[in-house]
Amino acid sequence: MQSGERLAALFAAAVAIALNVAASIQLFTPPSTFGYRLVYTDGNRVAGVDPGTPAERAAIRPGDRLDFSRSSLHDRIVGLDYQPPVAGERTSFDISKRSKTLTATPLTAEEARHATASPLTSFLRLTGFAYIVVALLILLRRPNRMTWGLFLYLVSATNVAYFRFPVLVLPIAQLASDILTVAGLVGLVIFAARFPDDKPAGWRVWLDRLAIPIGALFVIPNLAWDATALFGRGSPDAWMSLGSVAGALALIVIAGATLLAAYFAVSRAQRQRFVWVMAGVFFTLLSYASDWARYWSTTYTIATSDALAWIAIVLYAVAPFAIAYAVVRQRVFDISFVISRTLVYTILTGCIFAIFAFVEWLAARFIEQSGVTIVLVALTAIGIAFSLEAAHARIEAFVESILFRRRHLAERHLASVAAGLPFAESGGIVDEALVHEPVEAYALTTSALFKRDDAGDYRRDDEPLDSTVSLRLLGTRHAVRLSDGDAVLAVPVFVRARLEAVALYGPHANGEDIDPDEVASLEAICAAAGTAYDHLDALRITREIARWRRLAERQARELAALRERASLLGEHLAGDDAHGNGPV
Repeated sequence: MQSGERLAALFAAAVAIALNVAASIQLFTPPSTFGYRLVYTDGNRVAGVDPGTPAERAAIRPGDRLDFSRSSLHDRIVGLDYQPPVAGERTSFDISKRSKTLTATPLTAEEARHATASPLTSFLRLTGFAYIVVALLILLRRPNRMTWGLFLYLVSATNVAYFRFPVLVLPIAQLASDILTVAGLVGLVIFAARFPDDKPAGWRVWLDRLAIPIGALFVIPNLAWDATALFGRGSPDAWMSLGSVAGALALIVIAGATLLAAYFAVSRAQRQRFVWVMAGVFFTLLSYASDWARYWSTTYTIATSDALAWIAIVLYAVAPFAIAYAVVRQRVFDISFVISRTLVYTILTGCIFAIFAFVEWLAARFIEQSGVTIVLVALTAIGIAFSLEAAHARIEAFVESILFRRRHLAERHLASVAAGLPFAESGGIVDEALVHEPVEAYALTTSALFKRDDAGDYRRDDEPLDSTVSLRLLGTRHAVRLSDGDAVLAVPVFVRARLEAVALYGPHANGEDIDPDEVASLEAICAAAGTAYDHLDALRITREIARWRRLAERQARELAALRERASLLGEHLAGDDAHGNGPV
């Protein structure tokens, strides 16, 4: 990944996270309302008025049309709900040539009944910072056009409407949001065209090429809509609403159809990996459809119903996780590592959010002095800061024990095997441990062990290992990911500086990749195997030395005996010569 791309991704993620956090903080402001609901594509027609609100007291009735042509930019921003009003904030507009000014008030009892879950609703809308981190990790780990498309989609899926921009900044932020929304949908199409191997083929090549030009056309009605509402002071024309809504739905339907085609193009055994992609796109489609449908009078009632709104909000929050989960199962990134870390930080953030929300509620209900409230919030923040590390450790231990208990049992089993390997009495025992123990512990699909022969090649029976694999292992001296064949991971077995063997492992039986913790466990058992091979070599050399020493000692004894016999024979011959009994 080039440094410019990395910097752009980090900057985009940082901005998105900052806006989400800022919007989360804004949730502590008590919710307020003017009391009317508009159908924007029908001349800002009033669809409903809540009882006991400023709109009802101002005699605004369903069917009225609000005219913001003489309103200020601030009044259009809050009056058209580009950002929610705070208590005491005003908006002015005309109705049938009569000027009206409304002052936002806290929610009525009837609205409060529906708003009891509004903090949760808002929190679901603002959980974007959790999966922005996941998208960034995927992009940094596997940077390509496909993961860039997913990254743009996940970032654009966040919602920061609760963050109150300055009046002069909001139009710029809104137009930038329009561009980002289109970029996210185009990214989803590109992702669908290239999923799962980042290699579009056939008609997908044309879809991949045309996605950006189509998106450039699609952004025009979106920008025109908001420019008309904010600067033209009118309601959007038919082509603006039709282009925006139809364009958004068309891009999502195209992405869904493309993924559906990919789903039926693979074997039945592999289709389980695509289920979460299909679910994620369906969630997104329903959420976007309900979000856009509320702009039309014919679908307004259904789109704004409590049941559909809640379903859409929940699916909106779930969709990016579903798609990210599917990408992980296609070995772009490991699911256990991502989900465990993300879930830990999500729970931790949620706990902090809940603590501050409780303090704010307690202060608002029982304490009227703002100074005391500030002190309570400050003390709470200090307490959280000092206990953050301990809370993180406890939550991480809880998540790990609940979600990944089987994996930890497997890790402990392999650790015990690795501890015993250096004491193995034969190479066959070590080979058996490397091939069968990880498969049994982690429920892997395949395993193979290639050992070095006298020629320096690596073979399993008569099957040779691809030379590029051994070269990569020699260069990195760590496990490497594989993209071809049944195996997804190659782990080296070094005996000192020599690559003695290569262990290949397939994915989990359920299709998931081998995650970093499991990779570390496999590297540990292969390192122990290297120690065992070294120990066995040392034992073999020791036995050879002992054998040669015994042979040398025996030969020395035999040589000494021969020398003694030769000496006796020489003395005997010398004696015969002295008595004249030499040979005739």
